[in-house]
Amino acid sequence: MKLEKRGGISMIQIAICEDKKEDLAHLRSMLCQTKILCEFTEYTSAEPLLLDMETGRKKFDIFLMDIYLPGQSGVEAARRIREMDEKAVLIFLTVSEDFYREAFDLYTFQYLLKPVRFDDLAEVMTKAVDHVSGSEDILNVTFRGQSVVLHHEDILYIDSSNHVLRFHMRGGQEYTAYGRLDEIQTQLASKLFVRCHKSFIVNLIHVDRMSREGFTVGDTLIPISRTYAADAKDGYHKRLFGIFQEY
Repeated sequence: MKLEKRGGISMIQIAICEDKKEDLAHLRSMLCQTKILCEFTEYTSAEPLLLDMETGRKKFDIFLMDIYLPGQSGVEAARRIREMDEKAVLIFLTVSEDFYREAFDLYTFQYLLKPVRFDDLAEVMTKAVDHVSGSEDILNVTFRGQSVVLHHEDILYIDSSNHVLRFHMRGGQEYTAYGRLDEIQTQLASKLFVRCHKSFIVNLIHVDRMSREGFTVGDTLIPISRTYAADAKDGYHKRLFGIFQEY
């Protein structure tokens, strides 16, 4: 189904996976009311959606996923979607709040409780479309005399010592550059990064857990100092419990 196609503009592709006919019709009606320029495909279970993606018949930008589906659950399907498309925007729809942890682990854009309200859906969809359509957050650093572009989402954490910054990346790479952590902090997406120590900034989407000792990112424990403890805790809890719409 298409919404507001305008002269040759490529539309956002949305997959709706919802097994309840009433909820599906409700979502369809609300999406039409938003007047967002998009095209959406409806599924009542995860298997045909995944098959369309695996065979290349369909490619989607945004996924509206019911968690409780027949066969594969929405969470299981979302894990497979994330494997095929790491940039996919996942929005979970459910009657339960039991899956916040799983949603967070999958870098979920938002988690909407049913019955979904129009205002909530419209706000989230607008931000999701802006996210898909907009430019990626990037950071330019000089490494060994050459300019290197680092995508915010790929930075695990940054540490600083004697005016040398070390950027630890998701793929295992490490880049060094001269500078001050205060200056770098102003260039980073505040919704992703938090200062947790005078010498450390961490990307919250890569934090596995938070304890009194610090943030755990993979096998690395990043300290949280007393000075930055309140901001670090606040940022982590917002990221974990519902500010996915800022992503």
